[in-house]
Amino acid sequence: MADRGHVCDHPSIMQPTDPINKDAQISDGSLALVTPLPRRELTLIWIIHCSQGFQTTMLFPMLVFMVEAYGVAGEQGHDLGYYAGLLASLFPLAQFCSSMVWGIISDRTGRRVWVAFGNAVSALSSLLLGLSRTYRCACMVRFLGGLLNGSMTITKSTMAELCDGTNQAKGYGILNLAWGIGAIGGPIVSGVLAQPCIQYASPNCPQFLQTHPFFLPCVSATLFSSIGVIAAIHLKETNKRVRNKNTTYKKIPPQKLVVNPGDTSIQRQKPADGETQFREMRHFKSSRYDEHMMDINLDECSSNNTTEQKLIVLISPIEESRKEEFGKSAAAVPLSTLPAEPVEEEAPQPPQPQNKPSSSTLDLLRDRDVLLSSFCYSMTGLVFIITDELFPLFGASSQVEGGLGFSSSKLGIVLGEAGLALCLYTLILYPVVAKRWGPLFCFRYGILGSILCWILFPTCSVLSETPTLQWILLMFTMAVRSAVACTAFTGVLILVTNSASSDNVGAVTGLSHSFCSFFRAIGPAIGGVIWSFSSTKNFPFHEFLAWQFVVLLSLCTFGLSYTLPKTLVRPKVNR
Repeated sequence: MADRGHVCDHPSIMQPTDPINKDAQISDGSLALVTPLPRRELTLIWIIHCSQGFQTTMLFPMLVFMVEAYGVAGEQGHDLGYYAGLLASLFPLAQFCSSMVWGIISDRTGRRVWVAFGNAVSALSSLLLGLSRTYRCACMVRFLGGLLNGSMTITKSTMAELCDGTNQAKGYGILNLAWGIGAIGGPIVSGVLAQPCIQYASPNCPQFLQTHPFFLPCVSATLFSSIGVIAAIHLKETNKRVRNKNTTYKKIPPQKLVVNPGDTSIQRQKPADGETQFREMRHFKSSRYDEHMMDINLDECSSNNTTEQKLIVLISPIEESRKEEFGKSAAAVPLSTLPAEPVEEEAPQPPQPQNKPSSSTLDLLRDRDVLLSSFCYSMTGLVFIITDELFPLFGASSQVEGGLGFSSSKLGIVLGEAGLALCLYTLILYPVVAKRWGPLFCFRYGILGSILCWILFPTCSVLSETPTLQWILLMFTMAVRSAVACTAFTGVLILVTNSASSDNVGAVTGLSHSFCSFFRAIGPAIGGVIWSFSSTKNFPFHEFLAWQFVVLLSLCTFGLSYTLPKTLVRPKVNR
């Protein structure tokens, strides 16, 4: 063939290749084995999700000490778990109220602007949290920060639109990697920078840091979220409805196609002044190709066909600079593209923006696949958010109360090691596991494997007489927890995405995140209450009580995985 820039493979329509097209094809028309993901968008999403991971996990090492500093837990500190759990639960409670709304809004108006807005809210709320001097003020900041931030919901919707069935595991694995990096930095920065005047006993500590002992880690989160705002501004819009609505059209001069049936070529040239053999062409620019729709009267060609026919000619970017030139340009075309019988075919019209999503909220609530996958995602969130709340309480509590007696810096090191383990697992082992098991079994076995962690955590407190063995077991347990959390969460997120159609992915993601946020809101409170109850009792192995409650929840979630249909392992559009 002479030039692939002008090839028409079919007499009716040749669609351009879209870099965000879920049905990417190879040259023979079959589906590609693995669709490549756009690196630029992945890098920006990675930065955004990493900033959210940093901002979220930063709170956990200093949460207990913040409540102590606010002086609301009493002199004995028996209500410490209750107040810490309430403060931790306000952010997901606010997300429960707003996630569905953010998902619908992003379906209708686009993803990019609201991701940037959510990161800006994160930056401001982190700064205000560092300046808070009362428990009530901290609660208000946490709630408003969650209510006005839809970044996590919309980022997952963006990733869903960038992925197809061949690369979902890789795409969502990148989200886990980003979260893992943020989960390394957040706890370490928090543990090192929180309460600097007390930790480092500096005689020249500034008065401002004495008054606001948690300002330094919070302002670090503000800076990181500001980077997320910049990344979101440069993110490409992935919502097809919004992209089509913003498509621009421009006129280009009419041109003539000369078809020679005797050979296999098409010639294109500008007509002389005064010739009007063709109607006006429109130049449709939607992706990396230019699409030219023109009316061709085959009566002008040396052919017996007299019926009007419409063709689309694709011009690659290399040919872009030549399409306005006078003269002829030719491209080889198989003779089979010229119909032997008179045929009339319609070229596609420019897409019209839709004002409403095709599925309403009630339709989603009636969809069994959406509800089941969302509920499984919510239960997974409940299991892990309770342990996220339990571990700081468990680590900071004295050994008499069944804890580890760690300082905030030691807690930061342990949580940072968990983030490092998550990164290594995501990069090295998870792709192999995902390819072998698929999303359904990854979710199922990830939850089952977490039960081992909930048994080993309280065992660490029993080993207080042997600190070396205690640290080895603790580090091993945290690493396994990171691996099973990545496996379970990535698997169930893919199942949720596969339950959505292309026009309601934001609403489905918002609905699932809303359900999960509700469970995450009650989870810290439940964990705090159970720990506060168990720490005041003196019965043998009372430190195991809260963790065994999580074991029961994990078993229930494992059982729920068997209600999910196997069709969810593939995207809805490919079934």
